[in-house]
Amino acid sequence: MDLGFADKRVIVTGGSRGIGHATVQTLINEGAAVATCARGAEALEAALAQWQKQGGTAYGASVDVSDSQAFARWFELAVEQLGGLDVFVSNVTSKNEYSGEARWEQAFEADLMQHIRATEMALPHLRKGKDASIVYIASIASIMSANMPTETEYGAMKAALISYASQLAHKLGKENIRVNLLSPGPIYHKNGFWQGVEKHQPDLYKRAQALSVFNRLGTAQEVANATAFLASPVASNITGINLRVDGGTIKTVNF
Repeated sequence: MDLGFADKRVIVTGGSRGIGHATVQTLINEGAAVATCARGAEALEAALAQWQKQGGTAYGASVDVSDSQAFARWFELAVEQLGGLDVFVSNVTSKNEYSGEARWEQAFEADLMQHIRATEMALPHLRKGKDASIVYIASIASIMSANMPTETEYGAMKAALISYASQLAHKLGKENIRVNLLSPGPIYHKNGFWQGVEKHQPDLYKRAQALSVFNRLGTAQEVANATAFLASPVASNITGINLRVDGGTIKTVNF
């Protein structure tokens, strides 16, 4: 299926690895021009070289999205490089190494506030675009009451992100800007969190696998496929949804 990304201009945050990398790759394969950012310069430069070698239109720079001024400068540069903006995929998060109240503050910045700031930067440009859409990468941690201890704050902020995005979808619908979310379950990718769990905590890894009806973890590409669809003009009558990409891990009826 042609998703209609030819001539589309897209920003994806956190595109150097994992879900972000797979999403950028998928969008480039579909014909989009993509700009991305990441904290790790080495991984990002390698990814950009790969995409450009393939003939894709890809721009990027190393930037920490928690540095609001640096992020704002990069965002405007990215829009300038792309020549406008049609789609924004807000993906990036960061590892939380704090404790106590500082841990909550870091989660607020990394998993909620930076998405909101980026949205405010994107909207003036999306209003000028065609078939404009926003996709946020959330998590099933947002609705789980039995998260791992390391995901307590993360889950709460992702729940807030879902509420924010749902309200935004209704507000922006009259402007023909669609807003959707994806909530992945445990995702396995090279050098990712779950690869570390597989190596150092194999019992926990097996328990996570067993939560899926397929008895396996998901892949970054599976999330990227769903992201590309929701972001695309093909999904023109879909807005305000939170699509779980979790292999049936969450066992509830989703009305």
